[in-house]
Amino acid sequence: MSTRAPGQFKITPVTVTTDGYEYPTFRVSGWLNGQRIRKNFKSRAEAQGEKQRLEVAAANAEGDIQAVNTRLTSSQVAQAESAFARLGDHSMPLAVEWFLANYRPPTLEKTLETAVVDFLAARETEVSAPVYADYRKLLRALLKAFPLRDCHTLSTGDLEAFLPLRGPAKKTWNNGRTYLHSFFEFCRDDRRRWVTTNPAKALKQHSIPRGIPHTESAAVLAEMFSFLEQYSGPARCKYAPGYLVPYFALATFAGLRPSARDGELFKIASLKDKSRIIDLGLGVIRITPEIAKTSDLRQVTIQPNLAAWLARYPLDKFPLMVPSMAEHIAPVRQRFKLVNDGLRHTFVSAHVAKFKSIGGTALEAGNSERIIRKHYLNSMTEAEAGAFWGIVPKA
Repeated sequence: MSTRAPGQFKITPVTVTTDGYEYPTFRVSGWLNGQRIRKNFKSRAEAQGEKQRLEVAAANAEGDIQAVNTRLTSSQVAQAESAFARLGDHSMPLAVEWFLANYRPPTLEKTLETAVVDFLAARETEVSAPVYADYRKLLRALLKAFPLRDCHTLSTGDLEAFLPLRGPAKKTWNNGRTYLHSFFEFCRDDRRRWVTTNPAKALKQHSIPRGIPHTESAAVLAEMFSFLEQYSGPARCKYAPGYLVPYFALATFAGLRPSARDGELFKIASLKDKSRIIDLGLGVIRITPEIAKTSDLRQVTIQPNLAAWLARYPLDKFPLMVPSMAEHIAPVRQRFKLVNDGLRHTFVSAHVAKFKSIGGTALEAGNSERIIRKHYLNSMTEAEAGAFWGIVPKA
């Protein structure tokens, strides 16, 4: 009997004679469960495959493996062993009962591509153009990452692997999580039931501390308006000097959101009759729900310096916005190093510093009193606020 240790196998080239002909073969030999193994194969690759199979079988025989009679297939046995391993100390029958009581299969296997098309069609008229563009960009990337997949096959793990591709910033992650959550809630709606659970719900939401908002100094703003009074636009597209003053004055001294794509100033500029919004007679600016970012009604008092700017550069003679507005304001922003929402932050800080009313500032800015108290109160001195509200056209 061979002295070779159980579970160890070797491959030996041998020649086999059949019907007077000699054939080169590769023999796998060894011992398994007390039985001698000798098998011949035409190629070394086949022999190597059998050797590996036998070694696995021998390793299992040496472990805690029990032979039982079962009606399960080998694949089902493997799944059962995997399930027991994942459950740990939990009861398998209890887990099965919970699954049967709570699982609801999708009513329709919907491809991810079709679901994205339906979702974007539904959202196009419900959200602003920039938000819609963000949805479309993200979901197209999702389709590229998971082609030919059905909605219900995507897991939280899939989405966790996908989101870092959108950028490492916490805010980028949070925005992506929000958009994905909205998309899968659309798929989970009772009218569709393309998924049973929202895989984006379990994604981590990063906490982003918010510091003191950036404000522009009164000296820089005074210099900016002095420049704007002389500025007539890029070389290829000239306007009357001061044509950008109304836009910057309303953004600075009324805190109106200045986005040239979908901001409050953009929406006011698209109106035929702006006087019902910017009421110089009563000295107020009425931001209606259709204009406001938060869809709330608010009213901003036109302070004396803003009234002076609008009197010198009236909206019936100077446009609030011109075609390709972003190209016109970009040189000004770059020249004076303006940050996003910096003018609005400056307005809110100067308002609460001068008028000493958290509630009044919250009403005019469209923020909550909690936000004003936490982020804007005492962020500007009374003297700096006085200089801000004293910026007027040159005599």
